[in-house]
Formats: sequence, structure tokens, C-alpha cells
Amino acid sequence: MTHNIETVDTRPENILEVRDLKKYFLINKEWKLKKAAGPAPALPETGDAELGPQGGIAADVTEEAADRAAETAEIPAAPKAKRKLELEKTYVKAVDGVSFDVPYGKTLGVVGESGCGKSTMGRTILRLHDVTAGKVFFEGRDITAMKSAELRKLRPEMQIVFQDPYSSLPPRLPVGEIIGEAVKVHKIVPKSEYRDYVIEIMRKCGLQDFYFDRYPHEFSGGQRQRICIARSLAVNPKFVVCDEPVSALDVSIQAQIVNLLKKLQMDMKLTYLFISHDLSVVEHISDRVGVMYLGNFVEMGDKKDIFSNPMHPYTQALLSAVPVPDPHYKVKRIILQGDIPSPANPPKGCKFHTRCPRCTDVCKEVAPKYKDYGNGHLCACHLYSQE
Repeated sequence: MTHNIETVDTRPENILEVRDLKKYFLINKEWKLKKAAGPAPALPETGDAELGPQGGIAADVTEEAADRAAETAEIPAAPKAKRKLELEKTYVKAVDGVSFDVPYGKTLGVVGESGCGKSTMGRTILRLHDVTAGKVFFEGRDITAMKSAELRKLRPEMQIVFQDPYSSLPPRLPVGEIIGEAVKVHKIVPKSEYRDYVIEIMRKCGLQDFYFDRYPHEFSGGQRQRICIARSLAVNPKFVVCDEPVSALDVSIQAQIVNLLKKLQMDMKLTYLFISHDLSVVEHISDRVGVMYLGNFVEMGDKKDIFSNPMHPYTQALLSAVPVPDPHYKVKRIILQGDIPSPANPPKGCKFHTRCPRCTDVCKEVAPKYKDYGNGHLCACHLYSQE
């Protein structure tokens, strides 16, 4: 008699959950003299001159002597307020309280200007940077509380593809060693199967077998990025941070790399956090899109909602800058004035108000709530209901 045993999937709904993540960098320390707390010391009391019976100067003091005494009398100086030395620290708020989820097998695209905190967020999630505050849960496990030994065991499941394929590959190692180094460290396969396993990964990423013994300087930018992708996938990860993996490549090679990433995602059931400046690439590969500005998400939603119905003025400005391959189709370009403020000293209220074409008085004083306006479409803007 046979029994059908149903397997229950006990894993959480999302592979990654980020809650109020913050990453600050200390950029300056300076000792400064500051007033000590507490009341200032009182001035010493000065006694009156000895008076005579008629209220004048005493009889034994002549008027001339009294005048000379008045001229030469020293007025007591006001006591100096107490001061103390304090160490004043200045921080760059690279990531300033972000929260989001990434479901299994999906891709979250993150866009924004240079310096808004995209790459720092990706590296902090992987604990390549220490977390200042907040929590990161990977498959229900809080990785911000993990110690080095626990984190080392988790490394094969979380990987990253770096932005620059030229500087991220060690020039003195052959390709086979670059891809297979982590395979050896984490003992993914037995030593006898090592070479065959690495060659199999190379083939999946569109690399020829004889590249195994070649060095990085012998390859083009697109081939180098394939090597970077192969290195990340060699340890069978579940989650990969793609930190602008196509920004250093020309358009035709970009398409090849993006298509490769999509194919590998389907074959290996990968989950991506895809960071990019290029909205057209993000639209092609992502399921959800988040827009960052000065360390915070200002809008996030399904790809269709973001591209067809952008709510935040910053998202609208970014989308208006995307080139359209039709000379007869004219887009009303929204040109933002000024530069992005310093993350070391962000403006009060809404951080975007200094450049927003639709800024109101409340934007300059009160930070808007980051709330859901339906269908998982989140936005932080005073142009919409804050209740």
C-alpha cells in the first residue's frame, strides 16, 4: 500500500525582506569648544561708597579724592562662561531608511541618479558594508545579527556582479581560477570534478572551454562581464545583486548580457536586485521598479504601473529623459533645476523639494509619508493624500 505524502513549502514568501535599512559613512571628526550646560556664574556684588549723614560722601573724604577714586576704580569683569571640548562628527547618509521585499524568482530594478545610494544599498544588504541601523532578512534569517562564521556559510547563496568588468577581475589569475576560486573555498564539488564543473558554468555563460587558461587582459568588455557573471553563479546562489552590470558596455553587448541574465534566471531560478541608470534596460528585465533619491525610495511599484502611470515628479522627470526611437514622437521633457543636495546635509522636509517643479510650502517643512496608493504602488509625495 502506497501513501502519497505532500511536501509542505515552509519557506517565507519573500527571499529578501529589508526593514528601515540605514548606512551612514563618517566623513569628518572635529573637536569644537562649546558652552557647558547650566546657568552662568553670577557677577560679584560691589558695595556702595560710605555715605555721610546727608546722603553725600563721608566727611573724611574730599570731593577731589572721591573723583580720583571713581576714575581709577576697576569695574569687575564679567566672568567667562564655562566651555568644554566636544567631538563633532559628520556623516553621509548614503542609505537613509529603506524598506522593501523581493519575492522568489523575481527581479527588483532600482534606478536613480549617481550618488543616490543604490550601490551602497546593494552592498549593505550583502553585508559587504556594516549596517548602521535596520534589518535584512534572507529567507527569514536576520543577516544583520549574524557573526562572521554564520555569514561565511551564507555567502554562496548571496552573490554580486560588480559594475566594472575591467577592475573587478584579478589580472594575475587565469579565468578558470577566477571562476573556480570560490568553488574550492566552499567545497561546492569534489576536487576530481572541479575542472569539468567550472567549464560547465563557463558554457552556461557563453564562454568557450579554451578560455579556462587565458587571462582577463585577453578579453573584451562583454566577455569580461560574462566571466564576472560566471564567477557569481559558480557557487549556485539564490540571490544576486547586479550592480550596473551593463553600464560599461556598448548597446549591442548590453542586450546580450541582459538576455543572458534573463535566461540564467529561468534556468537556475535566481532572484535579482538589478541596479541601473538605464530605464530601458530596467523595463526589460524587472518585475518591480524602485526609484531612489538621496538615500530613500520615492516611488516603487510594478513595472507597468511605474512606466505607464508615474506618480512622483522625480520619476516623471526620469522617464521624460528616456530617448524614444521615433523621430516624429515628441516627449515633453521635464528639466530639473539645480544639483542633487549633499547627503551629509539633506534639506528639511521632502528631500526633492529643492529641485521639484511642483513644490509647495508643506514640502519644505514636512517629509511626506511613503504609502501604498493601491496595487502595491508606493509613493512619497505631498501631491497625494497623506492620510
